[in-house]
Amino acid sequence: MIDLARYRLIDLSKELNPGVAKVNGEYLHGTESRRLELRQFIFQPDGMAMHWVDAESHIGTHVEGPNHHPRSKRCLADLPLETFIGEAIVLDFSDLRPIGGKGRPITPSRLAGVRKGDIVLMWSPYADAESPYISPEAAQHLLEAGAKMIGIQGIGLEAPGSTANHEAFLLNDIPVVEGLQNLDKIRGKRVLYIGLPIRMRHIDSSWIRAVALEDRGE
Repeated sequence: MIDLARYRLIDLSKELNPGVAKVNGEYLHGTESRRLELRQFIFQPDGMAMHWVDAESHIGTHVEGPNHHPRSKRCLADLPLETFIGEAIVLDFSDLRPIGGKGRPITPSRLAGVRKGDIVLMWSPYADAESPYISPEAAQHLLEAGAKMIGIQGIGLEAPGSTANHEAFLLNDIPVVEGLQNLDKIRGKRVLYIGLPIRMRHIDSSWIRAVALEDRGE
């Protein structure tokens, strides 16, 4: 039996606040910048409330599958479950401060602790143009080290205007998790990460509930 009391559970997922059209005609305004709308209806014959969902696949905390790149024919449902759960290394880039309002590249020397089969979680407190970004050399290092998934918070997957690292990861069946939060709440360097996608054919990205389990003894 797994004793969850041994672990700190850290929710790495953003809460979503959709617009909601209710059956009584009331509309509740949401706060999402990307499309996310619910339309309530009453399912017959049991009279229970259900919702139609109108949304982008890249909403909140989500994992991008291989077919997010148009050259790939593989989707998230083609990847084994082990891809989305496992030991993760947590890398803090808060010291990589922007220069002149622009983010700086992450180099391979900052990734020396990555092991084969790792989920690599990377974070910084910066945003947008000020965020550190993964250099092409660092992306190649992650490929060669055997990382199985990349997750980012306040980190650019590549330099602004580039899609090279999306191509490098996705065409090698390495999913990318975006929209993470609370990576800065993790105390140690390694955790158990769980973030499973919906089992749906063809979709390029799936919303997830991502969590970290950190051993209280570490």
